[in-house]
Amino acid sequence: MIVKDDIGLYCPAGNFYVDPLKPCENALITHAHADHARPGMTNYICTHATKDIMKLRIGHELNISSVDYGQEITLGNATVSFHSAGHILGSAQIKINVNENITVITGDYKVHTDNTCDAFQHIECNTFISEATFANPKYVWTNFGDEIERIYNWYLGNKNNGVNSVLCAYSLGKSQRIINALNKQYPVDIYAHDNIRNINKIYQNYGISNLQTIRINENKDMTSGIIVIPPGARKSKFLKNIGPYKTGFCSGWAINKLDEYDEGFKISDHADWHELISAITKSKAKEVILIHGSGNVLKKYLNTKGIQISDFTRSNTKESTMQLSMFNE
Repeated sequence: MIVKDDIGLYCPAGNFYVDPLKPCENALITHAHADHARPGMTNYICTHATKDIMKLRIGHELNISSVDYGQEITLGNATVSFHSAGHILGSAQIKINVNENITVITGDYKVHTDNTCDAFQHIECNTFISEATFANPKYVWTNFGDEIERIYNWYLGNKNNGVNSVLCAYSLGKSQRIINALNKQYPVDIYAHDNIRNINKIYQNYGISNLQTIRINENKDMTSGIIVIPPGARKSKFLKNIGPYKTGFCSGWAINKLDEYDEGFKISDHADWHELISAITKSKAKEVILIHGSGNVLKKYLNTKGIQISDFTRSNTKESTMQLSMFNE
């Protein structure tokens, strides 16, 4: 039902791509991160929140139709619906039904709780096309609240030493989750990059609270707060003007040693090893396909459990969608 070519994942029955890599006529978008939502498509379909974020990040001229979670639409000979993926606000798995043969394309997802987006929905299907970004047993997330406490204690140490705390987190999803938790639990000012503050407004429009921040002012002493910026802004000129600072990076990749940052915090919006196995198992799919990352270790493990991993039907294809560099979004 789904084939892969140099544009991406294609459904011939519905004549659409999911998260296409290159311009095409019809694009279904799982979520608004830049490695999944690209400019240049004639028509887009996504959830309402993803539409609003794409308009902000890519442009208001985009031709986007949006749907509710669970709403069924007919595209050619396919019936399609979007279901919460738990990754970020508006993120969705895409369920495709062709003659009662059901495929689910997860996009990026996580199963653990996140107060800033809808929870992951387990869907039974025939074919489960799952991300595999962290498909290795070494990637097991620690408790989110414990990592937030580590951030706060790191900030207190920096403050006592007269050093600014610059926390690097993806501007869409990760930043909102961290800001929400810090504002709920700790008496600390949050200074945020404009890109983050603009996305916060959309989150607030969808009822997500505790996202209050202060605009970064390089002429002001900000050691009394935490400065949240996208990783791509860590070499911005303003950082040279704020005085001494330490950098922290929030990501699942922080399980590995990161020379570019002073401290790492293991906070991810992706499924860890156990969550990947859980989602795949609960799908009850007879066919499982892994994308976004290296799935070799997971493939071997699932094979020992009697779950067979398939490959896409390909034609003249390059490698599947690549994960956006962890340092740039």
